Amino acid sequence: MIVRIAAVGVIQSALAAVEAERQYINDLNVYPVPDGDTGTNMALTVRAVVEELEQSDVTDIPSVAAAVTKGSLMGARGNSGVILSQIVRGICDVWGQANSLDTAVFKRAVLEGQQAAYRAVKTPVEGTMLTVIREMATAAQAVPDGLGLEHLLAAVEEAGRVAVENTTAQLPALQKAGVVDAGGYGLLVLFRGLSDGIEDLMRGGKIVAGARLAARVAAQVTAGAIGGRRSDAGHAVTVEEPSELSEFRYCTSFLITGDAIDREIFEAFLLPMGDSALVVGDARTVKVHVHVNDPGVVLSEALKHGSIGDIEINDMHAQTRERDERLATPAMPEIGEGGTVVVAVVAGAGNQQLFRDLGCHAIVDGGQSMNPSAAQLLKAVEELGVDEVVILPNNGNVILTAEQAAGMSSLHIAVVPARSIPSGLAAMVAFDPNQDAVGNARLMQDAIVDVRYAEVTHAVRDSELDGLEVRQGQAMAIVDGKLVAAADDIASAFGRVLEEFIRGDAEYVTVLTALNGSGTTRDQLEQLAARIAPDAEVSFHEGGQPLYPILASAE
Repeated sequence: MIVRIAAVGVIQSALAAVEAERQYINDLNVYPVPDGDTGTNMALTVRAVVEELEQSDVTDIPSVAAAVTKGSLMGARGNSGVILSQIVRGICDVWGQANSLDTAVFKRAVLEGQQAAYRAVKTPVEGTMLTVIREMATAAQAVPDGLGLEHLLAAVEEAGRVAVENTTAQLPALQKAGVVDAGGYGLLVLFRGLSDGIEDLMRGGKIVAGARLAARVAAQVTAGAIGGRRSDAGHAVTVEEPSELSEFRYCTSFLITGDAIDREIFEAFLLPMGDSALVVGDARTVKVHVHVNDPGVVLSEALKHGSIGDIEINDMHAQTRERDERLATPAMPEIGEGGTVVVAVVAGAGNQQLFRDLGCHAIVDGGQSMNPSAAQLLKAVEELGVDEVVILPNNGNVILTAEQAAGMSSLHIAVVPARSIPSGLAAMVAFDPNQDAVGNARLMQDAIVDVRYAEVTHAVRDSELDGLEVRQGQAMAIVDGKLVAAADDIASAFGRVLEEFIRGDAEYVTVLTALNGSGTTRDQLEQLAARIAPDAEVSFHEGGQPLYPILASAE
């Protein structure tokens, strides 16, 4: 029972990770066809695993591993889902024969997962999720067993991140669209959620599915727009002309069950029929995926091999058109009946998009040195046409203005006194559109109680502040409103910020940058973070805020 419950918790963490970025992954989907369903297919595949475990009464590791394998195979959707099911199958083949999940077992498991995925694909293509799982498996083998599972998970995740970044240059379709591979990125997102769940389990903590991933969304949805959204790898998707429709129209998947299914014979029939053909499973249960123009012919042939079920046929041409329309039209979060909305004061295009991605309904441009008026805030609130509103001022100088605006309106407006953009992002993670404004304000304020925030900017004159002398032009490191250091360059000041954060036992650090013309590069900051805060999870995003080359927060 304990093994099954633990497995459910860990996999739910992975599911929450994929669900949080499902549409985002869909929008990346341009290869093999731009049908925009990779995130959905991966999420549904993982959800099938959770459902299989929840409905079963298995208790030991071999039985739980078998249930995970069965759930992934039976629930596999689309090309990405079927390949994912084979990665899962390989991992579970190893884990199911072990008594634990230590470093050595995990290394063997991820390697077998990679090999199983490659066996399933007749013609592997570089720049896809196959490449990403291979690089992750290779990185795992290089980690000494004695370092421990947490170090191994970190090394595998980093290898996955780099591999995803590199997919753009490996496939012409990705290079043309300026994106990373959707399946590869989805696999990375899934692994991050899985890793979070495993680490929580190792520490004896309660696995709160998606809680750590939600914090990542504020910190880790890094640069690059995808039709108004962001990609982890810093690439943009724009729709200036309709995507080229695939040669084959229907994405077709189904299960064949029987007593002695000959996969090779059926696969030989399938390959000339279309593309993206996958036939996986054993002699009793086979999962089939293929892109064809006549699904009926495929299903008729499948009946010769056994019973068919779980049939799913999607019109990829329609999916492609829907994807193009979605990317061509910047989407705002929907406002449900009786729901609560958020209005936030945010400076910087990158920062503003982060708030939108987290569900903010209206942005008022402003902040330090350009404080909006109460009338501007009220106008933004009233244009939304709802009664329940939360305002995030995200600047100490805007809090009183926001409270004044709330007092001038007959609407139910609650002000969450976020004093910085990073604090506001942390508050957005806790936002629940189904709660009223007051309830949301309580949740969001609780979320930022322990969040530390920092700013790095240049001194405009010689002065003395908080007992420190500052010369004009020096970089100032300000943490929680107090000057902690003056340095000759941005990178040095940022290093002092990190040192302050680490002294406070920071586990997650969000860094919003605006480095153009500062003489400092993001690579320099990342190297500093790796040296000063090796045990913290530090994520960077191009925020674009004025006056402050760096804004940061720590949790």
